Amino acid sequence: MTKPRYTLDELLAGTEASGAYPLPPEEREWVDAPAVGRELLVEDLQSAEAIHAYLAHAEATGDAAYIEHAREIATQAKIRYGIE
Repeated sequence: MTKPRYTLDELLAGTEASGAYPLPPEEREWVDAPAVGRELLVEDLQSAEAIHAYLAHAEATGDAAYIEHAREIATQAKIRYGIE
């Protein structure tokens, strides 16, 4: 079974339709920032929506090392912020 792949824009549009988006300005900062690289910090992922978008972006790259790293960061963020 193939997992569907979404762009970050598609994921954000889906969360907007669900009423979980737009995020408040203090939570949108990382979404609106220009890309500098692939690195995000655990502190950047303080909501389930942010984690989901980050993981989807990593999966879309097809880069196994990046995907594994993203999963580790997401797990740390979930634990730190009590996100399921």
